[in-house]
Amino acid sequence: MSTCRLALHVTSCIMVILSRGQVWSLTSSDISHMSPRKCNTTISSHFEKEGEITSLGYPNYYEEGITCAYTLTGKPGERVQLIFTHFNLPDPSKDIPVHQRCLHTDFVAVYNMNNNTIRREIDHYCGSSVPLPVMSSKSGMQVVFKSGANPSTRLPHPFVYGFSVRFRFVKDFGITSGHQPTPGTCEFIYNSTVVTNGTINSPNPGGFYPQDTTCHYIFRARSGEIVRLIFKYFDVEGILPCDRTSDSDYLEFSNFPSADRKIPPYCGSVAPTVMQSDASYFRVTFKSNDKFDGTGFTADFQFMDISRQPYVIRRVVAPIGTGSAG
Repeated sequence: MSTCRLALHVTSCIMVILSRGQVWSLTSSDISHMSPRKCNTTISSHFEKEGEITSLGYPNYYEEGITCAYTLTGKPGERVQLIFTHFNLPDPSKDIPVHQRCLHTDFVAVYNMNNNTIRREIDHYCGSSVPLPVMSSKSGMQVVFKSGANPSTRLPHPFVYGFSVRFRFVKDFGITSGHQPTPGTCEFIYNSTVVTNGTINSPNPGGFYPQDTTCHYIFRARSGEIVRLIFKYFDVEGILPCDRTSDSDYLEFSNFPSADRKIPPYCGSVAPTVMQSDASYFRVTFKSNDKFDGTGFTADFQFMDISRQPYVIRRVVAPIGTGSAG
């Protein structure tokens, strides 16, 4: 691990600590990418794999009555991940309906882009709460910052006013466990010959999972072993029956490479507390659509040798009401 030191006038390393234990370390070589960007620019992964976008004038006051668009374009198989590090815009009026508040004040909007032309909104952000990390559904994303002509309440110096967000182009979906056979494809292999236990996460851990994404987590155990999963966190947008017919994102489980109809899919905020395989093969598949999103799931896994210890294998069946949205 590199050592971070703060000198009087020079920052040699900045540690950005994310939720769920992730850390980005920015060395002096990154500082060249942190100069203010011009309004309405395109950032290509051919020239810059990661960097920073800020409001104009950051960390000082930004201009009034402006609209700035930053278009991020990646190579095939890449996703764009955004990590907001500072966010301080005027708070919207509480008299406005929640889903419209950010449209009546200064805001940052994030869009998925397809073929650099088609935009689909991910969300609008305003106020002073730092947004959770987001990830694109394809290789392109656009960040739009809009400020009104009448600043409502400007905070005096030395308070920072505006926003800063780190971006990076990734092919691993932010998932650090398992073996990814094909970079850019959301499939991760877990072999008991390599690791006996660990953790799996939905793509973009610590933030909102990307839309229109399918991820496979494949567990392969030795003969006489099974795998057990214990879910620690679960927030997958959807309602019963947790499939395409209900326009749901969902998590499905199978003891085979194909579907396993004996195990129901899960969505909402209720997950199986424990899930385990019948034999040495097990597959977990996460699917999201293009409508809504959630913050995903986290589960610990462990391979167990049942040839030596008589573990009781119980198939988990969803009780009535399981899978309803929370």
